[in-house]
Amino acid sequence: MSYLSQISPAAPPSSTLWLALVVGNSRLHWGAFESDRWLGDWHTAHLSLKQAKDLQASGFLTASWQPLGGFPPLPEHDDYHHHPELWIASVVDAQTDLWQNYAHLRLVKTAQVPLAGAYTTLGVDRALTLLGAGVTYGWPVLVVDCGTALTLTAGNDQALLGGAILPGLSSQLRALHDYTDSLPPLSLAAMQSPNRWAMTTAEAMLSGVFYTLLAGIRDFMADWWRQFPAGQVVFTGGDGEIIATGLTASERTLTERVHLDPNLMFWGLRVCRQRLSTDL
Repeated sequence: MSYLSQISPAAPPSSTLWLALVVGNSRLHWGAFESDRWLGDWHTAHLSLKQAKDLQASGFLTASWQPLGGFPPLPEHDDYHHHPELWIASVVDAQTDLWQNYAHLRLVKTAQVPLAGAYTTLGVDRALTLLGAGVTYGWPVLVVDCGTALTLTAGNDQALLGGAILPGLSSQLRALHDYTDSLPPLSLAAMQSPNRWAMTTAEAMLSGVFYTLLAGIRDFMADWWRQFPAGQVVFTGGDGEIIATGLTASERTLTERVHLDPNLMFWGLRVCRQRLSTDL
């Protein structure tokens, strides 16, 4: 499996610092760029209104992140003591609303993503990950985004071909507990290559969810490669590494055909900023 989480085309240094914020269902995913050059990413829980206002008032300086548990790779010298552009892609309206009064806010919606064939209800997260994968790894490309929902999104020539949505690992485990009285709550911390033929209830839950999920993804990948034998496959999302590792461990031939990149949405946001900055 190819691990390319820090892919970033070379760009000359610049004093133009800007931040990218991907608002997920469970967490906030932050990225920092210097013009087009990638500086790095960090993550926090969802914020309160006060926390968001404090960050804005400080100019997003490094020290202001400490109460939030974030450790951003932000420069501290004087050239950066200003209020940077904040480019947001969000699937949670309540968290998006916290930034509405920030003067340098740039909110990206699906319609603004340069991706042909996108239907009106396509999530901006799926549009951006597909765009980011295509410009980074080449078209055609299939993105497997392993989060609260697991989505498969395919595209070619910067156009959407279609995809699928199903519950992710955590969601499936939570559903088993929530809707069945005798099944225990489980966390993904226990999801380390579970025994297929389990001898405890907890292991049986992990086995059932994990291996049937792998089988379903493998079937989609097989169909993808029937249509596009040279097509790329890129895994992303919080559970991307667990799932990609499970697939490559059970089928070694996939090692050179599957990529893992947790930052696809940031690459997509970078493309949007390049295309949209002159129009905003």
